[in-house]
Amino acid sequence: MTEQGAATRRFGCPSCGGGLQYDILSGKMKCDRCDRLTAVSSLQEEKAEDTMEVTEYHCPQCGAAIYSTDTEVTSFCSFCGSDVVLTGKMGRTKRPARIVPFAVTREKCEEAYRNHLKKYRLAPGDLKKAETLSHFRPVYVPFWSYSVEAEGPARLEGKRSYTQGDYRYDETYDLSMDAEIRQKGILYDASSAFEDETAAMLQHTTREAVPFHSAYLSGFYAQGADVPGDTYHQEAAATAVRMFMDQVKKEQKMDSVTMKGDISENFGLPHARYQEELVMMPVWLLAHRQGQRVVYTAVNGDSGDVVCDVPVSNGKEIAVTAVLAVIIFFLLQMFLTMRPEILMALCALLSLIIQFQFSGTQKRLFNRRTRAFEPHKEDTGMSSFVGPAQAMLNVKKDGIEEKSTVAAGLGEKLAGVGRALTWIAVILGFGLLPRLISRTGTSADRRLVILVILVASLAVMVIHTIRRIRKPEAGPLWPRILSVLACGAALVSMLAGQVEDLLYYGCAGVMLLASAVELVMINRAHNEYASRPVPFFDREEDAE
Repeated sequence: MTEQGAATRRFGCPSCGGGLQYDILSGKMKCDRCDRLTAVSSLQEEKAEDTMEVTEYHCPQCGAAIYSTDTEVTSFCSFCGSDVVLTGKMGRTKRPARIVPFAVTREKCEEAYRNHLKKYRLAPGDLKKAETLSHFRPVYVPFWSYSVEAEGPARLEGKRSYTQGDYRYDETYDLSMDAEIRQKGILYDASSAFEDETAAMLQHTTREAVPFHSAYLSGFYAQGADVPGDTYHQEAAATAVRMFMDQVKKEQKMDSVTMKGDISENFGLPHARYQEELVMMPVWLLAHRQGQRVVYTAVNGDSGDVVCDVPVSNGKEIAVTAVLAVIIFFLLQMFLTMRPEILMALCALLSLIIQFQFSGTQKRLFNRRTRAFEPHKEDTGMSSFVGPAQAMLNVKKDGIEEKSTVAAGLGEKLAGVGRALTWIAVILGFGLLPRLISRTGTSADRRLVILVILVASLAVMVIHTIRRIRKPEAGPLWPRILSVLACGAALVSMLAGQVEDLLYYGCAGVMLLASAVELVMINRAHNEYASRPVPFFDREEDAE
């Protein structure tokens, strides 16, 4: 099925009786015979009911299900990326209240995608092939659009900073008030097959929404809404509060506005009034199969914004790394005669930066593996969702595990200390090492700076190693241990006053080796983060 039509004559042309399909360029229904354009509003719609008749398509490989009002057979699955013939059967689904029609054509979608890939020089070449781009599919994704109304005492605090002469002033204001919240159009993904993280990044709005008419689905696919409407009530309320606080910040011309206390104690939110309606949003979906992994791309069918985690080509990365290593080695040999202790300090800084980057990559990967941004089932069988808006407002919800345990608190403190020491070491290292390399400093200055770098680097390495021990799924630990031992040996040698060039070169070499291994691990973790395992969905067997 393409975005320009299917075989079904669900809506007939008033002139020749040909089939009508929605045309993106004109925003009207176009006849596949005489090319006559007909306004959607002029077509007689089926009787308005809570449900509507559709053709449900199921992938025989992964069990994914989508629907359409057309019955043309398709030969590609937009979920698992398989070249298979989807099987269709008649069924019924919940009727949406509104829809945002597609405004981005296939040509514009592919152009936006190609422009997006230009920023990623190390992307695999097969992502850019015409065959890959031909698998883009226009799919309507269901969203719950929430309206939140609440009143109550708002305990707010505003901050404003300004400079006068040589002094900087920070002032705090009590902005407490009896507030009213009236927020509409707060959107959350209503399909469990579509990731909430991707849905949020697409930044859909309801500005172009029109009353739903099944003619808009002619020639397009749609996902079913299987997430209950009350799943996002708490998150929608927290989002409404954030929007209200941003409005107060703008009106009062404050640098920031924060809440004093918990939002459950403010605005009467425990008794807030919610209304939700189902709105269909246009998305161009692309699933590119790479072995047992799938790389997904989503393009906002209204604005053209592209959301895609691009993997790195292993061959390109190795080639670029080798070229850079040769260039750096040549420049160092031509223009610098580096002391072994300075080389060791540079290697410690490099190892430090790579370990810091590795930890960040692993955290993002862990969130994606555990689907931390998706609704989860509670023991009661009900879905719940605690998202970024609630996290920013420190919402406490029954049944949600709080991060107040000693272990979690210690982990957060270690992470904070590690980040602080990393920045100190990097700033000191790259700020003072050039002076040492140019030999303008004294021997005592050089030794002091190198000691500071080694102490900070070792402290951060130990912290990262402890955190890695608690997370064995992050990968092999031996590169991190090698870095710690090499950095520790160099520090002990300097403190003991033993100047052994061979030892310093050996420690630098070990840290470089460990850093090279962790770079490979970072690349693998990124490629895993940028793709998904081949999905498998629950399939309802036919009654017969």
